[in-house]
Amino acid sequence: MLFSTQSQQSQNLVEGEALPCSFVRFIFAVSGWHQLAVSAISVAVFLLDAAPIETQRRIIDAAVKGGTASTILTLIAAQCALIVAFGLSKLVMNVYRAWLGESATRALRVLVEERLARNDVPEDQPNSGTGLAMIFAEADDVGAFVGSSISEPIVEAGFLISVFAYLAALESRMALLSLAVLAPQFVFVPLMQRAINRRVARRTQTLRQFGNDMLAAVPFIGNGRNVERLDEVFALDMGVIKLKFSLNFLMNLTYSFGSILVLGIGSLLVIRGQAEIATVITFLSATGKVVDPWNDVVDWARNFSVAAVKYELIVRGIGMIGGDGAPKPKVSLAKDRTSVD
Repeated sequence: MLFSTQSQQSQNLVEGEALPCSFVRFIFAVSGWHQLAVSAISVAVFLLDAAPIETQRRIIDAAVKGGTASTILTLIAAQCALIVAFGLSKLVMNVYRAWLGESATRALRVLVEERLARNDVPEDQPNSGTGLAMIFAEADDVGAFVGSSISEPIVEAGFLISVFAYLAALESRMALLSLAVLAPQFVFVPLMQRAINRRVARRTQTLRQFGNDMLAAVPFIGNGRNVERLDEVFALDMGVIKLKFSLNFLMNLTYSFGSILVLGIGSLLVIRGQAEIATVITFLSATGKVVDPWNDVVDWARNFSVAAVKYELIVRGIGMIGGDGAPKPKVSLAKDRTSVD
């Protein structure tokens, strides 16, 4: 059955390939041509998502200008068909993404399991095993991101581009105002995200060391060093939380001011006879529709950078890259060969 077993590419990575040095290479190594297929579905998704903006404008325009009932009903039927097609396409895309993500997660888990088995850590020296066990958990976050790593920016960025191109063709002045809403975010989003990435990397490393020390020969209770590490993790977590909520606050603020700007300028243009009410309503609707895709683009960039940081830590942790940065000899496993292309 389709999507019932892991992808062939992920199985090949487990059976005969060294873990790639970079996260981007890992994405393509573990998913291969499937990224092209899910990207094609993503293009259909964002086109079907943008199309109802025009049919909605035509419905309003027909109602305001006294269009016939048959015209309005035809447009409503077209709107419904677009909505159903969009929903089905997105369903297929989401399942496809999840399958790729689960396949990648399994590949990382098997590789980490193999490294744990090869190390054969004694019970009285748990440090290495504890660290690798924590890497095993981190593999979930990295693998889950693989499925949407390429297709998600295609969907969201493609939708944004198509919407703004449509708005520019409809009314270029108001389109520039709508685009200006997002301009400040190109400044503060990257700066705040880099600060989040630094804290995520430090938190992951600190938790690994804490896990090692907790099971080491040094008694845990009364160990001031471990308490200090917990305090550091707490401070890092709170730092990330503050940055994330501050980022959300600034983004929501720009959206709100942008809607007011579009409404005010659009109303003035209607009063002067330079725009139609249907156009203003369309712009307000489109401005609201770009909020979620833009947030998703920002979230994708955030998750990509965090996943890349964790992947680098995983590669370092399981020791598959030598001191000179070159991959070590390939790992060969022969487990669970059942797969689909």
